[in-house]
Amino acid sequence: MGATSNSVVQALFDRGGLKEMFDHARNAVVATIIVAAGLETADHVQPSLLVGMLNPLALGYVVAGVGCALIVLNFMDGLRKLTALRWRFAWQIALCIAYLFVSFRIVQVIVWSKTHAC
Repeated sequence: MGATSNSVVQALFDRGGLKEMFDHARNAVVATIIVAAGLETADHVQPSLLVGMLNPLALGYVVAGVGCALIVLNFMDGLRKLTALRWRFAWQIALCIAYLFVSFRIVQVIVWSKTHAC
């Protein structure tokens, strides 16, 4: 048990794992904000505010699609880095589920806060 905890501490602090985690979390938050912005635009389009755009509804869905693509790329990068650590498969699955859950909840919170703003 001591060797495992020592290896985790080394991975986090000595080999830059903590910085990687924060970089990954930042990328995930930015991508989910892009998705939320696209969905918000698509749901609450006001043509008078977006003069000169051909189809603001379609543009909102394109932005949301780009955000989804960024989430998938960030997810794949995280999986690649997790497999390089050679952790147990169950731990990797748990982290994947947590990542998807947190990403979904961030989009929900951003959209909810936007719709309930005073």
